[in-house]
Amino acid sequence: MPCPITITKFIGTVSLGLLTGVSYSTAFITLPALKVLPTASHATRTLKDVKRRSRKHAIRLSNLVTTCFFFAWFVVPKRKKHPYLLWVCLSSTIGSLGVDFWFNRSLGLGGWLRTVVEDIDFPSLSVRQRTPSKKDDDLVVVESDADFNGESVQRDLDRERRLQLTRSWFSGAALAMAIVGLWGDGA
Repeated sequence: MPCPITITKFIGTVSLGLLTGVSYSTAFITLPALKVLPTASHATRTLKDVKRRSRKHAIRLSNLVTTCFFFAWFVVPKRKKHPYLLWVCLSSTIGSLGVDFWFNRSLGLGGWLRTVVEDIDFPSLSVRQRTPSKKDDDLVVVESDADFNGESVQRDLDRERRLQLTRSWFSGAALAMAIVGLWGDGA
């Protein structure tokens, strides 16, 4: 029967691979594809959705990685404790939360935390909003193309691409450490 510590490290390593893949594919496949959308309003709405979803998955995967490797660090016997477990946690956390805060530092800490809570769909942390009535559901919001500027959308796309590239570098470094660490442990 495999050791629970090894299984925990393996789950954390697979999660790091997923985190790296999500960030890489967002940076090199999804975001460049948004540039060919017909209008700036479509690109803005789609970019907003991509940002929300990628942030949600990055934070969840990073939390899973950190939980797995911290658990392994605390449970493993003293003679087998290796600092790579902590370095993987640190790289993963910096790659998700640290990079996200750095690229959104203009919002301030409170504004950034509010957007993170809204994006990760964590109902107990979010501010309760009133439930929309039937009248509110029937309203249709029409956005004109004059509200969106192509250059600002391009800047947002480039900024998000840099964020995703930075995130993929940090999570890729953590993935490399985790793979070498697993291999070194003989797992």
